[in-house]
Amino acid sequence: METSKKIRLMIVGAQKSGTSSLLRYLAQHPDIHTHPQPEMTFFLQEREYTRGYKWAFAKYFAGENDYTEIEDKQLIAKNVMVMHSPEVMQRIYTHNPDMHLVVLLREPVARAYSAYWWARRRGWENIKTYEEALAAEEDRLNEDWFKWRQCAYQYNSIYYPHVKNLITQFGSDHVHCILTDDLKEDAEAVCKQIFHHIGVDTNFKPVIGEKHNQAAMPRSERFNYLFTQFLASHNPLRRAIRKLVPDATAYKLRKTILDWNDKPQKNTESAPPPLNPATRKHQMAYFKPFNEQLAELLDRDLSSWYSI
Repeated sequence: METSKKIRLMIVGAQKSGTSSLLRYLAQHPDIHTHPQPEMTFFLQEREYTRGYKWAFAKYFAGENDYTEIEDKQLIAKNVMVMHSPEVMQRIYTHNPDMHLVVLLREPVARAYSAYWWARRRGWENIKTYEEALAAEEDRLNEDWFKWRQCAYQYNSIYYPHVKNLITQFGSDHVHCILTDDLKEDAEAVCKQIFHHIGVDTNFKPVIGEKHNQAAMPRSERFNYLFTQFLASHNPLRRAIRKLVPDATAYKLRKTILDWNDKPQKNTESAPPPLNPATRKHQMAYFKPFNEQLAELLDRDLSSWYSI
């Protein structure tokens, strides 16, 4: 199917900052259409990007829908890793230089620690303490950021240089930085602001309350690791399954299997343990100069990040 319809808005970060909830709030709007997958990896994954936007549109947006049902809607997308890669952001700029970008910013230490446990939960991380994972981060990034992007806990919590690059490239009127605390305090107001930016009815009120990707502990980290490795492999069985199962169904099935392996939320063991106070203190000092630069760039008081 031929289409020249471009993405109007993309949530580009940061991971574990409320991006999944925000996407689903926005997607309730009758004049907005988005992908059923948790992330649109087209711009990030080389094997997808080389297939072209026509292919990506069919995979992520058209699906089983009649194109006439979505041709008058604004397309929005999400990938929480893309803002960390100038090369990937250039791909997005080439796609649509007038695109609006949304960046959700969570207090950096809390974001990094949450990301560590998310990686443990999903089978991406096999180092058993947060402190040891931080010590391994530099070597991992020197090896290959793309390979270790899910485990770049500290690096992905340094917001200033990436936000600055986005503003330089797209313009300050197209880059919308929102604190996770803003989303928690008044998600409806945040959605209304975004609706205004992309030119849809601001009177629409999404249903707020459901949370996505909440922290949890798996029953078996080994199972999640093996399952994740299978999904990422070139296994003939995996390829055969993907040819038979539609993308939307495959993503739902994957989520169901991973959620099944999570401990029940009512179980106190399902929540990650608290961060070591000494580690928190050290990381807060590490992030402070970056946070101060970010506060000046955004003209926003971020002092609450130092008192948590």
